[in-house]
Amino acid sequence: MSNENKTTVLKVLIERVHSLKSGGKINEAIRTAQTAVDTARRLIETNPDQTSNLITALELYGDLLRESDNYVDSELIYIEALEKTKSADPDNEQLARIKSSLASVYDFNQSQEPAISLYQEAIELFAGLVPPSELDVANLRNNLGMLYKENGDFDSAEENYMKSLEIFERILGQKNAESAVVYNNLGALYYSSGFFAQAREMHEQALEIREHCTNINSADLGQSYANLATTLQQLGNNEDALQRYKKAISILETSLSNDRETFAIACSNYALLMRNLGKKRKAVSIEKRAQKLLRKQA
Repeated sequence: MSNENKTTVLKVLIERVHSLKSGGKINEAIRTAQTAVDTARRLIETNPDQTSNLITALELYGDLLRESDNYVDSELIYIEALEKTKSADPDNEQLARIKSSLASVYDFNQSQEPAISLYQEAIELFAGLVPPSELDVANLRNNLGMLYKENGDFDSAEENYMKSLEIFERILGQKNAESAVVYNNLGALYYSSGFFAQAREMHEQALEIREHCTNINSADLGQSYANLATTLQQLGNNEDALQRYKKAISILETSLSNDRETFAIACSNYALLMRNLGKKRKAVSIEKRAQKLLRKQA
């Protein structure tokens, strides 16, 4: 097969990957993406100028593997793609995407140092585009904030959350789902650092947004009620905490298939508060009901 025909076949394969993915045929898309990668590898053996096509095929393949939770293979594919960029001239947007995708794989695998480094590099690339890809920057800064929180670096976590929030609110407005996520993460940061009053403010803001956003799922809304309840409990506002726990559990019961963990934690904290208030029988009742519902979803 001539190089020209190989190039044509490769383009057809890449287009088919996009079509299969958009149609929800993920397994077929993965198989076709692998074929596209193999075709691109053979093509550059005789025509190195086609390296950019291999990078594109690798990125597609890596994305599909990552989205299918195959983090081991996706890591290898992204690493190969980055290596190939050294002998090609990829556009900065593609390079930023590949670096942020590999960072997310390292993040998932709890390889924090390379994840942080790649997130920072991707942020610089996205910020340097004309025009800048600010929403990508905001999302990556939120990811960085979570990593810094896990590392115990409060100041860096807070700084990245704040920068993320500023971008989301400036571009998307004051009340949007993305900002609610960042407010929730700020609340968790302040709570873990013992700043309970500040944590309450952040969780109240997240809850207010989620109550009025039409594209918020019930698991996220229930999470906000549960987080606010826990914070109010720490502040000694037990009656308000009880009301929020009841609301959280009522909402989370409807989304158990999506978030068993948040429901279980909320029920456990609710029962603990009941015990602290001397209501042992009520606490036992809460725990038994939670266990019964969780068993049904097992």
